[in-house]
Amino acid sequence: MKARFEAVARAELPVLYRVARRMCLNPSTAEDLVGQTLLHAAAAWGSFDGRFPRSWMIRIMQNIFRKERSTLSAQSTHLPLEESTLPDQDIWDDLNQRLLASSIVEELDRIPDEYRLAVTLCDMEELSYEEAAEALGIPLGTVRSRLFRGRHMLRERLSSMMDSAPPSNSRLKK
Repeated sequence: MKARFEAVARAELPVLYRVARRMCLNPSTAEDLVGQTLLHAAAAWGSFDGRFPRSWMIRIMQNIFRKERSTLSAQSTHLPLEESTLPDQDIWDDLNQRLLASSIVEELDRIPDEYRLAVTLCDMEELSYEEAAEALGIPLGTVRSRLFRGRHMLRERLSSMMDSAPPSNSRLKK
């Protein structure tokens, strides 16, 4: 039995927004894309087989994005840093973790779309390879290939970024 659209949409909304954010690289454009996706998905819900609703909605979103890509803004803005989940953690360790996470997201945004989406879906959103293949409308082997290449590109970008970073001092001078 297929779940009600409202329940599925509400549960998938955070994932849809994060994936849209990775596609658009712009928060307000991502919000618009999610809204359009939900409208299209609601209209097509009756013909949906109920299998992999997250992948199905991501596929709809990707189709909308591709269709309207020429009108979408490509400006990149940064996501606000999330609050620490460890309240008693040392402030400098917390800041270091936030900067590292921010750097990873920045570098992820710089790799080509097809690789960025594969890494986002599989590594960040934890979709299975099969779900990612369905969401992207590509064969399973292509997902694996793009994921491998995307991870490699991301690792190279992060390595070169770390190699060019100035050495950090463990103590501040007084």
